[in-house]
Amino acid sequence: MARQGLGLRRVAALTGVNRQAVANLLAGDSWPDVATLSRLEDGLGVGLYPGGKGPGSGHC
Repeated sequence: MARQGLGLRRVAALTGVNRQAVANLLAGDSWPDVATLSRLEDGLGVGLYPGGKGPGSGHC
């Protein structure tokens, strides 16, 4: 988010993940399920799961 200059509302709009859910993830109050992780990776264009095959992982 910081690298792309995105706030919570913009991340929510890009990914379809609720703003409060994103805030909870960032605060460490919750863990994303597979569907949420996938939406975040697709919407932000980055791989978030170590060793995953999402965008930015180098395995696509």
